[in-house]
Amino acid sequence: MNLLHHWLAAAAVLSLCACTTAPLPTRPSPVSSTDAAFALTGYEPAFYRALLQNGHDSPDRLESVRLLRAPIRIYLRTTDEAGRAIDENTLAMTERVLRDSALIWSGGTFGISEVLRGTASRERVAGWITVKWSAAPMIGRCGRSTVGTDGGFIELDGSGACSCGSATRVYPRLIRHELGHAMGYYHTDGVDDVMYGRTISADACDLSPSSRERRHAQLAHTPSFAASGS
Repeated sequence: MNLLHHWLAAAAVLSLCACTTAPLPTRPSPVSSTDAAFALTGYEPAFYRALLQNGHDSPDRLESVRLLRAPIRIYLRTTDEAGRAIDENTLAMTERVLRDSALIWSGGTFGISEVLRGTASRERVAGWITVKWSAAPMIGRCGRSTVGTDGGFIELDGSGACSCGSATRVYPRLIRHELGHAMGYYHTDGVDDVMYGRTISADACDLSPSSRERRHAQLAHTPSFAASGS
């Protein structure tokens, strides 16, 4: 995946209902993570580093935390890159899952304030995430996204090759996973996590964030923890 300055292409790479990890590009200089003992039941420093600092895929080169911390506006493209229309069932499911998932990934602190549909783009426009569709199958993957980038994007396979047996072109877990990346999260090592970055089973295509993902998303958006420099 190519990088343009701080635009990080996401690590989510799926094939139908499977997910594999792509090589990671060069990244900015890491910052130290904190292992301070916070009074929050279930805080796991290693899991926090994986989810927030890419500690699973790149344990020797941790990222700075790059969470989006303000309400998001979504520009949902209604055509693929070739100009062909995306069906209403797929668009409606995508919008619903995005709205539900943003509140979870923000630790319950904010959600999506607006969803605008159209054939243009809001990439690189502050406050927006653009959801766009490939026209041909995305070889070796079902989606990709920027990581914690204001004005970033999510790109989904619009060909229908990633339906995972559903009546829509993509499946809910994929959308939750890519939105997680777009809002600043990385891969984890737990098969029950939405941000798990490897092969998944067909019965996991509608998976919702796990309890530990939700717990650490809440922690990450706690002002005192964020201010600690994690």
